[in-house]
Amino acid sequence: MKTFSKLSPAGCILVLSAFFFSSCVDKMSMPGESCARPPLIFPDYTDVSIPVNIAPLNFRVEGDVKACSATVRGEDGQTLRLSGRNQLVFKAGEWKKLLKGNAGKSLQISVSTLSGKGERTDWQAFTIHISADPIDSHLVYRLIEPGYEKWHIVGIYQRDIETFSEKVIIKNDLTGYNCINCHSFCNGDPQQMMLHMRATYGATYIALQGDIQKLNTRTDSTISNMTYPYWHPSGRYITTSVNEIRQFFHSVKGKKMEVFDLESDVIVYDVQTQTILSAASILTKDAYETFPSFSPEGDWLYFCSAPALPMPDSYDRIRYNLCRVPFDAVQGRIGSSIDTLVRADVHSASFPRLSPDGRFLMYSETAYGQFPIWHKDAEIRMINLSDGSQVDMSLLNSEDTESYHSWSRNSRWVVISSRRENGLYTLPYFAHIDSAGRPSKPFLLPQKNPDDYDYLLHSFNLPELVTGEVEISPYALQHAAKKLTATQVRFK
Repeated sequence: MKTFSKLSPAGCILVLSAFFFSSCVDKMSMPGESCARPPLIFPDYTDVSIPVNIAPLNFRVEGDVKACSATVRGEDGQTLRLSGRNQLVFKAGEWKKLLKGNAGKSLQISVSTLSGKGERTDWQAFTIHISADPIDSHLVYRLIEPGYEKWHIVGIYQRDIETFSEKVIIKNDLTGYNCINCHSFCNGDPQQMMLHMRATYGATYIALQGDIQKLNTRTDSTISNMTYPYWHPSGRYITTSVNEIRQFFHSVKGKKMEVFDLESDVIVYDVQTQTILSAASILTKDAYETFPSFSPEGDWLYFCSAPALPMPDSYDRIRYNLCRVPFDAVQGRIGSSIDTLVRADVHSASFPRLSPDGRFLMYSETAYGQFPIWHKDAEIRMINLSDGSQVDMSLLNSEDTESYHSWSRNSRWVVISSRRENGLYTLPYFAHIDSAGRPSKPFLLPQKNPDDYDYLLHSFNLPELVTGEVEISPYALQHAAKKLTATQVRFK
């Protein structure tokens, strides 16, 4: 007489799962119907150019997918085979070897899927180009809820682009749930960083080689504390705007909010002497100046300027020119002769950022105003500084907001802020810039689990590329906030 051992419910599930997987594997090994287009995948990594040192581009296959597989072929002869339910995930070691062996070459990825009805589809292969140009190893950003309520949990984080490691630089649950913003680095150096805290422990914090300064940057001669900063390449100066900022909310469909200035000026802060420098040319009531930056050589100060208009009545008529003024770093002197590079006849410019090799000037453009993050029409523009011509950036832009941007130190990669996925959450996209300034198709920062973006309820604010890990401890910044007395800076 035969006896049968009883299976537990968990055992039954395991047996059924094994049977299901085995059945899918058998069907996936059968020839399928060919499709003349690539699969729909998220993130969209089809026909993108990626740096040789990027983390694995794991993705999921969209649609009715019960099982999927992929064959990845490198031009060097390497072949990888992946399988999963609806995700295809690379092993880190195999991915790194694949990129190293195909630097300057391409990968061909062939995907097959099995639908819920058991139908197999062999999709058209797509290409991923591997640039031999590396990207800076880390990305620093603020994670913030994209709502309108008072800030709650805000943090500045760093992500190792070569892996999936993310670490906290500072989070506001350590500092009384205050506002933390506007992180900035000198030449992408993680050892030279600054940020602001507002409200509780309000001050500007500058971290230099592990030493932290706490500064009160409001003076009797300036509108406000430091606002939007940018470092001089020497590390001695920081140019920043001082702004009286306001916002209001729209009641019409398609528009959410506006951020505008009642007043704004551009100043330069001397880190060594702890003094603020300015000049009559950019410290005036007749114009609003904001979003400054330095040239890579440090001899030009770039900024955005608009004729002063009554606000908020003129919020949709104010347009900012893109300007520059000479800067003498030896004397610590701002020039008086202002050049206008982009005249705001139809559009408004903001966020001027020069490539580290000094060849290109990238900026944001929108119909009006100086804060493009809430403008659906906002796009990235770029000037070739050798002849003043506009470079075609259409491949970089989408039908939704593109706003902030940061260069890699080799001038071959940029990260841009974009809301192209859903119109609400700002996410970081990378694009290669070739020697002629032409951009490649942007691709989303890869995650270990591609589903993570579905559950991430924060926007990536001010993504900045840096050359290494920020080593300052969150608790060192907490100690500085709570224990240090802010040094009052002087106006020269």
